[in-house]
Amino acid sequence: MINHPRIAGGTVEAAVSIRDLTVAYDRDPVLAGVDLDLPAGRLITVLGPNGAGKSTLLRVLAGTLKPLRGEIRINDRPIEEERRKSRIAYMPQQEQLDWDFPLSVRDVVLSGRYGHIRQQGGWQRFLPPSLIRGDHYAAVRRALQDTDMLDRQHASIDSLSGGQRKRVLLARALVQEADLLLLDEPLAGVDGASEELIMRVLRQTRDQGHTVLMVTHDIMGARKSADHVVLINRQVVGQGPPDAMLADDMLARVATINWIKPMAEDHPVSRCDAAETTGQGA
Repeated sequence: MINHPRIAGGTVEAAVSIRDLTVAYDRDPVLAGVDLDLPAGRLITVLGPNGAGKSTLLRVLAGTLKPLRGEIRINDRPIEEERRKSRIAYMPQQEQLDWDFPLSVRDVVLSGRYGHIRQQGGWQRFLPPSLIRGDHYAAVRRALQDTDMLDRQHASIDSLSGGQRKRVLLARALVQEADLLLLDEPLAGVDGASEELIMRVLRQTRDQGHTVLMVTHDIMGARKSADHVVLINRQVVGQGPPDAMLADDMLARVATINWIKPMAEDHPVSRCDAAETTGQGA
C-alpha cells in the first residue's frame, strides 16, 4: 500500500528530497551541490546530455553508488530505511545483467521479491525459487502479465530479443511493488511495440500511486508522457512541467551549461559496487 506523506490542505509532499548531493568518480566530479524535490505519484523524466550525471543520480538513489556528501529522504524518511523495506525498485540498463547465464525469465523476475522474502523471516527465506508460492508467486505472475511475458516465463533469458529483455527487467522492478520506481533508459534499443507497452505500464504504475523516475534521451516521449521533467548537466538546470522544461531555450541551456564547483582535495572518492562498471556519469 502506498502511503505518501501529506501536508495541510491535502498537498502531497516530495517523494524524493535531495540536499547538497555531490558525487565523483576517482575525483572527477559528476554531480555537485544538487538540490531536488520530486513530487509523489508522478511520472518524472530526467534529461540531459551524455555525461551529465543522470544515471549517476539513479545509482545513488538505488544504493549502488555512495556519494561524497548529501542528504536524501524518500517520502520524508531516511533513504536507508526505505531501501531496507524494499520501497525503492531499480531497473538498470540492459547490459548490466549477464544474459548468457542459464536463468529462466521467471527466475529473474522472482529475484525482485527477495527483499520481501527476507523481511518475512523464518524458514521461507531458505526455499529454492521453484518452491516459493503465495503472494510472491502471485506478484510475479501479475508482473509477467503486465509486461506481456507470461507465455515466456520458462524461457531461458539468452533466447530473448532486446525488447523482451527490457520487459523482463521492468517486470523484475514491478514485482517489488515499491513506492519509488527508478528506470535507467528503459526505452533504449527497443522496438515500437515494446516501447508502447513499457510506457503504458509506467503510466499504469503512476496511476496506482507510485512515483516513477525515468532517465531518458527521448525528448518527444517526455513531452507526450511525463508529468514532471528534470534537466541535469552535473547540476540541476531546471525542473517543472514538460512544456516549460522542454522549450527550446531550456534545452539549449542544459546542453551548454557544464559548470561545477572544484572538488576539495580532502574529499573521499565515491566508489561503485563491483557490478557498476559501465556507463559512468551518463
